Amino acid sequence: MKHVRLVFTVSVLAVAIGALALRLPRLGLRPMHGDEGNQAVKAAALLESGLYRYNPHDHHGPTLYYLSLPICWVTGAETAREITDGMLRLTPALVGVGVVLLLLLVGDGLGRPAAVCAGVLTAISPAMVFYSRYYIQEMLLVFFTFAFLASAWRYTRTRRWGWAVAAGAFLGLMHASKETWVLALAAMLAGLVGTVLWSRLVDREPGGRSPVTWKHLALAVAAAAVVSVTFFSSFFSYARGPLDSVLAYVYYFTRAGGAGLHDNPWHFYLGMLIHSRLVTEATSGPWWSEGLILGLAIVGMAAAITKKGIGRAHPPLLRLLTIYTLVLTVAYALIPYKTPWCAVGFLHAYILMAGVGAAALVRWTPKWPLKVAVGIILAALAAHLVWQAYRASFSFRFCADQRNPYVYAHTSRDALNIVKRVEEVASVSPHGHDMIIKVITPENYWPLPWYLRGFNQDHIGYYHEVPDDCDASVILTTPQVEETLGKRLKASYNRQSVNRLRPGVFMRIYVEQSLWDALVERWSAPKSEAPKGDGP
Repeated sequence: MKHVRLVFTVSVLAVAIGALALRLPRLGLRPMHGDEGNQAVKAAALLESGLYRYNPHDHHGPTLYYLSLPICWVTGAETAREITDGMLRLTPALVGVGVVLLLLLVGDGLGRPAAVCAGVLTAISPAMVFYSRYYIQEMLLVFFTFAFLASAWRYTRTRRWGWAVAAGAFLGLMHASKETWVLALAAMLAGLVGTVLWSRLVDREPGGRSPVTWKHLALAVAAAAVVSVTFFSSFFSYARGPLDSVLAYVYYFTRAGGAGLHDNPWHFYLGMLIHSRLVTEATSGPWWSEGLILGLAIVGMAAAITKKGIGRAHPPLLRLLTIYTLVLTVAYALIPYKTPWCAVGFLHAYILMAGVGAAALVRWTPKWPLKVAVGIILAALAAHLVWQAYRASFSFRFCADQRNPYVYAHTSRDALNIVKRVEEVASVSPHGHDMIIKVITPENYWPLPWYLRGFNQDHIGYYHEVPDDCDASVILTTPQVEETLGKRLKASYNRQSVNRLRPGVFMRIYVEQSLWDALVERWSAPKSEAPKGDGP
């Protein structure tokens, strides 16, 4: 038995190393998405001031920002300007690897072969890889949710109070990460109730002792409350934070009801995962699919229900995960508000069941030659997932392109040219990075505040309407307000060519004429010859 555990542990660690290889390199390859930029500005503000205030309107919990601080400290970053995109993305990347390592806690429940298969699929899933390299809360929520499940499972096996406290702490971290934690919790409770009813009504198993004592349950609840309050109160410096964390659901339930920019049909997520391909009049993208994971998950659910092909796995746990997966899928399908990264919550549940399905498929196959053939086919299909993961996250062509199904209203590389031009103007301005900049657009201007972080923030204005006083050293604006802007400008400006901020959103740069003249003069000045030495 010790030999089996050692092989299992080594296998999971090897898979985790592979997951690192798909998550850590070139984290700064993509420009920041608008949502990433928003999170980055908050993390930088926390680093610089030590202060954080939870905003219940259209913002999420604080764990992402606080967990980013150690990396900033280790790298020596003390200001926003010293933080890089890759530095921030390192936090979700490491957490994404942690999701693999958590399988060490549930190997005896899923079955060790199934757990290793689930680890491999977690490591190579294109969506899991892509969003592990995304500076948003989603991967943290997946990790804390699985950690809660794993800790609760270990508690049921050991009845030790430490696991109860750990489960409660992770529940608190779920709450402190993102408001959609309630969907995962509701699905877990549905899974628990469904499993109990199945055991008593279908399997006719007598009810045993309660899997949790009241004392340990109280400890878990207390741990959850302490962790949640600690984070939302900004480590007890902002008393209103915990209250706002509850009031936030009034806003989020309203937004989830639909009639918004991000409304999509019920099958949006499943269609994205099963197969997707963007075809337009101008171009057509490649096929993408994580159908292997969903197909194996269906096999795993069948094995969980029939208890055939599951080896030494724990049937009630598999049934709980089956119900949890299906309920969570339905919940996300019914909510009209949909963005691609939200899919990773229930996708991870499918991955766990897909691991069970892969192991069951091999067990169901008679004779070793056929088992080997099945293994080779599964390995080939898994290799295709690796190729898709590489193409989605590391291909310069697709990592920020809308032909990639995981890319959603993403920032164009043109946005970096905008920032480059503003920096060039600052180099000839007598005020340098203290010059006045005005961003005037009815569109969402993120992630510009992140990429303009090196400038004096007191001298940057963001406007959704053209202000009466709109003159500045540099003006960034969109074509739909240019007519009004032109009527209110008092100084002369050089109008630059239009740059794309993201699909469908274009920005023009206005540079105050004297600064533009100075910049042109610098460009056209002959380069001074290097002084000639006397030789050696």
